[in-house]
Amino acid sequence: TAMDFPDVLKKSYVQTAVMIIIAILAVLIFWYGLTVVFRTPNPILAVASESMEPILYKGDLILIEGINPADIYAATKDANPPGDIIIFHRPYGPDELIVHRAVEKDYADGTYSFRTWGDNNPVKDGWTVDENQVVGKYLGKIPWVGNIALFFTDTDVKIAFIALWVVVLVAIEVLPYLRNKMKSKNDEESLYK
Repeated sequence: TAMDFPDVLKKSYVQTAVMIIIAILAVLIFWYGLTVVFRTPNPILAVASESMEPILYKGDLILIEGINPADIYAATKDANPPGDIIIFHRPYGPDELIVHRAVEKDYADGTYSFRTWGDNNPVKDGWTVDENQVVGKYLGKIPWVGNIALFFTDTDVKIAFIALWVVVLVAIEVLPYLRNKMKSKNDEESLYK
């Protein structure tokens, strides 16, 4: 006999699939909401190095606000007030986000550029950051929470984590089904003895 739609929804594997879809949608809606509210495609970032200590430590989760490059204040860490901490795409080398302080600001040919410096580094960065490389400005942090994100940056860890969850979900869904099948088979055999 064909199952009605409400009967299908009563199956535990269907309920699990629906919950996974709802969780994924909730994360996507939350992330999209943050990108709109903070006006940047990267509203949250885990600090990956010690270059901004003692303000930011490796593993801090930072909140980022999109900013007009004209509004970025540039000054050293010892200035009163110190320059803005900005988040930008590395100008050279691998594409990664860097969190350093804007210490100099230039305006030429209708665009801004910045010299940056990590507070814990002995010298200024050896590059100039163009305004189109700037993602935003540091707003605040949650200490240590970023370590979770940093843990998953290695591809092998991501694959292992996903594989572990697949095994767990299969175990949760399939083992009870197999146990019930075995029990019903044993019950049928005991009836015929």
